[in-house]
Amino acid sequence: MSFLNPLFLFALLTVAVPLLIYLLNIKKPKRIQFSTLAFFESLKTTALKRIKIKRWLLLAVRVLAIIALVIAASRPFLPPEFGWASSQEPKVIGVLIDNSPSMERVDRNGPYFEQAVNLASELLSLAENNDRVVVNVTNGESLNLPPLTRQAADRRLAEIEIVNAGNFLAERIRTIRNQFESTGMSNSVLYLISDAQESQFADLLEEEFEEFGNLRVQILKVGDSQTVNVGFERVSIELGGLEEASSVQLRSELRNFGDGDANNISLSLLIEEELISQQSLNIEQGATRDVVFDVPIGDSRNIAAELLIEGDELSFDNRYYAAIRLPETREILVLNEPGASRSMQSYLTPLLEAAADESNRFEIRFETADAIQVSDIFQFDAVILDGIRNIPDFLSQSLLEHVQAGAGLLLLPAADGSVASYNRLLSFSGSGSYTNVTGSYGSFSPIDRMAAPTEGHPILDMIFDKQEEEEIRLNVPEIFYYYEIDTRDRGADVTILRTTTGRPLLSEARVGSGRFIYSALGSDPGWSNFPIKPFFAPLMYRTIDYLVQGEGAVIQSHTLGETFRAMPGAGFDSAELEIGGETILPEVRQTFRGSEIIYPAVEWTPGWLQIHSGENRLLFSVNQHAMESALNALSSTELEESLAGKFERIAVSSVADDRSGFLAELEMASFGREIWYWFVLMGILLLLLESLISRHYKAETIE
Repeated sequence: MSFLNPLFLFALLTVAVPLLIYLLNIKKPKRIQFSTLAFFESLKTTALKRIKIKRWLLLAVRVLAIIALVIAASRPFLPPEFGWASSQEPKVIGVLIDNSPSMERVDRNGPYFEQAVNLASELLSLAENNDRVVVNVTNGESLNLPPLTRQAADRRLAEIEIVNAGNFLAERIRTIRNQFESTGMSNSVLYLISDAQESQFADLLEEEFEEFGNLRVQILKVGDSQTVNVGFERVSIELGGLEEASSVQLRSELRNFGDGDANNISLSLLIEEELISQQSLNIEQGATRDVVFDVPIGDSRNIAAELLIEGDELSFDNRYYAAIRLPETREILVLNEPGASRSMQSYLTPLLEAAADESNRFEIRFETADAIQVSDIFQFDAVILDGIRNIPDFLSQSLLEHVQAGAGLLLLPAADGSVASYNRLLSFSGSGSYTNVTGSYGSFSPIDRMAAPTEGHPILDMIFDKQEEEEIRLNVPEIFYYYEIDTRDRGADVTILRTTTGRPLLSEARVGSGRFIYSALGSDPGWSNFPIKPFFAPLMYRTIDYLVQGEGAVIQSHTLGETFRAMPGAGFDSAELEIGGETILPEVRQTFRGSEIIYPAVEWTPGWLQIHSGENRLLFSVNQHAMESALNALSSTELEESLAGKFERIAVSSVADDRSGFLAELEMASFGREIWYWFVLMGILLLLLESLISRHYKAETIE
């Protein structure tokens, strides 16, 4: 006989309580001489004997009752070889095999997956002819098999393969539990054979599954190897191109998830399976490295970019598919001063005209402040105020409402502008303020210089082609005239550029969901020689690109293990999905936000997904979860402690080299009949017996 809760056996120490009470109540009688002892001799042979018998019986009954209740709390059970208890009782055996990509690894006993399948086959060899077996896998499509005979289940084991698909461990345990119930057999156990990869158990550890309370689970850990593995922790889109919108930047964050340093690792960028760029790198154990690639833009709004890692030991996570969706044309409104008669013209206007001609990203409209309808402002993705002398309050209010909703705003002041109107706009946004004017407009006499820019703001990042630790070298512009900006009361404002004396030249404020950038300089050469410097064009382009970045290029990706959901927008009232050469008809729901496409995606593996609806096409990438690359395994103790409250019984064992002895012990621990209720019944009977003894021996004197 064994126990499921052996710690309760420590409660047997409470047996000492009635013994101590009995011993403490025993008192040695004093000897007293009487004239006649006849009466007491009779008492000695009757009542005193009965009292002594009663005490001993009650002591024995109470001790036995305590022992019975303690054993019941320890949940005793009889193993299957214990006579009639369970050896002849039919059993239902669940075998759930981890077929995730991490099972590709190899140790001294061979491939993990091969070990798992062989172990499952050996477990089935212990089953009887009248037993039933349920077989399933953790990843990809469910096998959807009914309870099988031992021989049929063994044949199906040979057909199981590793798949780089989603993890559905919790769902498969629920399926097997339901199959157990359908058999009507009470003697059941689930064997889960896995390498105990932490990411594989993540959902099971986090969620509560009350319906698993009556399920007995035996987890068998296989594998013990040291592996070097580099994977993608994060892939994201940076801002657009440099001097022109001919590329976007794809930033990939690589992590060494393995057990040692990864040297001579190469990362390649492929577009339509053509090699575009490649970088070599070394990554220490546990460290990360950022790599940024320029992705060229063609005529299509969809770019199929692929990142490929080479040089580590595992290949299942070496590809990341990035379906880059370029934004539609962004509309920008440039407001100029009506009837301007300045001697020096803005250099921003020809720059924007050239950008609009060379790029299909921007559609720019030039208007004067008195010709635009305020209601028309809301159709633009960004608004530029270039040299407007006075900003009326009604325009300021409309602009700030638009920025709060996600638009961008750039303020370039006029040399003779109204500082009060500028500050009202800034105050509406909660930004800093203009405090003073320094220098002389159009004097061409330098009073300061722009300080060399430093990286750290998205506008400046990636403008300069340099090594990671290399300093930025720039022929900085001279400044003749500028507005002083005070941001001391606005800790949330970000200064993008400064003068050599520390005065802000270009600052950013976040307003709601949008961005507001305001400058201390105007856009014509009367302020500075900045407009004729090479740095001016990329800075202005980058600033405008940043202002409309709210709906910029994005990676449209689906993560395996989740239900696929997409809202592609207009033109997708019906749709077909194409992945891996197969065409799928998904569920299409009509919502108030538009059509929603839904598909379980259980069988999908990494690759490209296309959504078709008539002439409309939309590209998605499908990738495994980043944590699939993390190979760290949970220990037996960690698994038992984490899953203890989710199942009736959970046990975790590492597969031993002596497989025959291990399997025999495993079978003894897996099946059997619990007999705790025997001891509960015994305890109740003993308590009733105590009452009967007390009543039968109530007389303590001679009748």
